[in-house]
This record gives sequence, C-alpha cells and structure tokens, in this order.
Amino acid sequence: MENTRVTFTVHGFDADAFGLLSAAALAGYLQEAAGRSADALGFGMSHLGERGLAWVLARQQVVLDAPIRTGDSLTVETWPSGLDRIWALRDFRLWRDGVEVGRALTSWLVMELATRRPRRPDRILPPERHAQTGHVLPLPAAPVPAPGTPALERRFQVRFADIDAVRHVTNASYIGWAMEAIDEPAWQARRLATLDVQFLAETTHGHTVLSRSAPDGEGARLHAVVREEDGKELARGRTTWVARE
Repeated sequence: MENTRVTFTVHGFDADAFGLLSAAALAGYLQEAAGRSADALGFGMSHLGERGLAWVLARQQVVLDAPIRTGDSLTVETWPSGLDRIWALRDFRLWRDGVEVGRALTSWLVMELATRRPRRPDRILPPERHAQTGHVLPLPAAPVPAPGTPALERRFQVRFADIDAVRHVTNASYIGWAMEAIDEPAWQARRLATLDVQFLAETTHGHTVLSRSAPDGEGARLHAVVREEDGKELARGRTTWVARE
C-alpha cells in the first residue's frame, strides 16, 4: 500500500471566523493530496487527460476528532483503497503533531470529458488496484437522505472562482455553500464534526444555486444544493456539529 503524505500549514485565509480550518479549505487539502498520490502512481489527472478522461469526486465522508486551527501543521496521508462497483475508493488520515485528528473516505468516478459520461474505473486502473484495502470509515450503505422541506435556504451565484480544471463547479464550492445553510446561533456555538456529501450532477458558471438545510436530530443537519433555474439537485449531504472547544 503506497501512502502519500502532504503537509499543509493552516493559514488565516483557510480558516473561519473562529480560527478553525473551514470545510471547503479541508476539501481542497484532500483533493490536493489525492492528486499528488494519483500522479505518483501513474493514474493522475494528467495521465487520464491524455485519454480524454478525468477523475470526478462522487462522495466524501469526513470525521474530525478535534478542531484544526490557524497555524497548525496538518499532514494529510492518503492511499487508493480499491473499487466498489463503479467507484474508485481513496482513504485519508489527518495528523497534527503525530496525533490523528481526522479521517476521510472518498469515492471517485472516471468521466469522459467529451460526453460527460462515466467510465468504469476497473477499465482504467490496473488489476492490482481493484481489491479493497481496509478503510478508515465504514463504506456507506445508502445514499444521503434529502432534507425534505428546508428550514433554511441561501442563494449563490456560480462564479469563475468556483470552476475547476474539468470546467464545472469544484467540490469545495458545494461544501462551502452547504455550510452556509445554518442559523447564526448554531454557527456561533458549534463546529463541524462530521460531513457526508454526495455530488450528484454538474453545474457551471453563471447559474444560480440554492443551498437548503433542515434539522436531522440534535446537532445534525441534512443539506441539498439545487440549481435554481430547473430545480436540478446537484449535491446533498449530512453534517453533525459539536460544541466549540
């Protein structure tokens, strides 16, 4: 199992008003580490791009055991962890000063850029990459539930800054929008503890998105991000929150 470790310094521009690493910035760290790992193993974005293909994140689960603060040196360890039907899996561990402070499990699709249709990763990855390794979090048994009638809704315009190299909205922007659909008292009192988000459809520059959420029991919320113009659901998620330390 070839593990890649990438160390990031948490700068102020990656942190929220309380000095904690934002969920969107963490998503960027995970994607950067995943990209470096895949490049080193010979199936990164540059390798797939030569074949008219790209990796697309389909689901991301994150558990944060402790707050990650401005000035922390955070090491992201990652490795490919096999296939699950049409998804390629990748695991992560987060380390601060030698102590594990979080974990993540991600599922990826291979997309054909010309048609925007998925390709099976077992036809892209070599056979030795097909078997699953152990995972840091349980594999999801079901889709993330939709929030139903939203309790909160925020509206956002898709900016050029939200578009990635595949020419669609990057996963970090969806996560950032989802984090906005909470009420101010909860934002003041709680920090993010877990995140499970599914990315369901693409959208591009110039569209308007609605970030919706509803309570799902004590300290938990269900989220949906939809395109306002046609009501298309783009992403959905579930978060849990704990009292700020």
